[in-house]
Amino acid sequence: MTTETTTPEKALADVRKEIDAIDDALQDLLMKRTELVVEVAEAKARAASAAGHGSFVAFRPGREAEVLRRLAERHEGRLPLRVLVRLWREIMAAMTRIQGPFRVDVFGGSDGDALGFWDLARNYYGSTTPMDIHDDAREVLRRVGHDRSAIGILPQPGMGMGDQWWVAFATGGYSDIRIVARLPFVDVEKEDDGAKALVLAHSNFESTGDDTALLALSTTESLSDSRVAALVKAANLEGRRIASAKIENGAAKHIYLIELPHHLGEDDERLAALDEEPVAEVRLLGGYANPLRLARDGE
Repeated sequence: MTTETTTPEKALADVRKEIDAIDDALQDLLMKRTELVVEVAEAKARAASAAGHGSFVAFRPGREAEVLRRLAERHEGRLPLRVLVRLWREIMAAMTRIQGPFRVDVFGGSDGDALGFWDLARNYYGSTTPMDIHDDAREVLRRVGHDRSAIGILPQPGMGMGDQWWVAFATGGYSDIRIVARLPFVDVEKEDDGAKALVLAHSNFESTGDDTALLALSTTESLSDSRVAALVKAANLEGRRIASAKIENGAAKHIYLIELPHHLGEDDERLAALDEEPVAEVRLLGGYANPLRLARDGE
């Protein structure tokens, strides 16, 4: 009788074979996932044609957020969550492009730190997705406004550089665009000083169950923070001012950007309740699924 001796080299080879088998299984599942996405795209195209539309927008930020939250909830082990999210973001971006044209316009500004927005865009919308960087936020708005397949990456208001773009967005002719997402989707507390951006697209601000809405109030007079809060509360809403600016837009002389800690739909009756003096115009700009918050990640 012979006894087989397991050497360290043989044990390592067995582990590598198991890793290779897992890699093959992952690739098989990705190919199957791609087939299913093609089926979804064909169904969407048929529905769009039946409705008299020439095309459809494949980008679904609300659905993407729900998928990432579900994966984060079941995630365990030493692989950092941000790595998992980056992998899935690459997959999601590729699947979006399989369904139809998809491109990204990024605000860059003239500051050296502006490349942070480019990094955010690459991390979340894929290594092969067509992207252009612009030093003017209004150029990003213009390009997205004229291209249903484009999304725009712009600084989160209140963070500094280039963050006044929201005024042009709220007062200009951009009725078909909405704020639909916020980057990064994974926030680590100790790294809270990094670039943060909002995503604009020809898409809907969908409810995910944990959202933030953004509302613009144009007024005929200057208002204190407490007055703004009181107006919002009188409409049975909860919110706070995160940015403001002086404008010359008809009767409106000031504009306030309000953050609300929940989803808000276009047909919500509370929006009409806000449209009283001194408010000249109310506009729902959209919103985003709230990011995942971590104290630390894989350290």
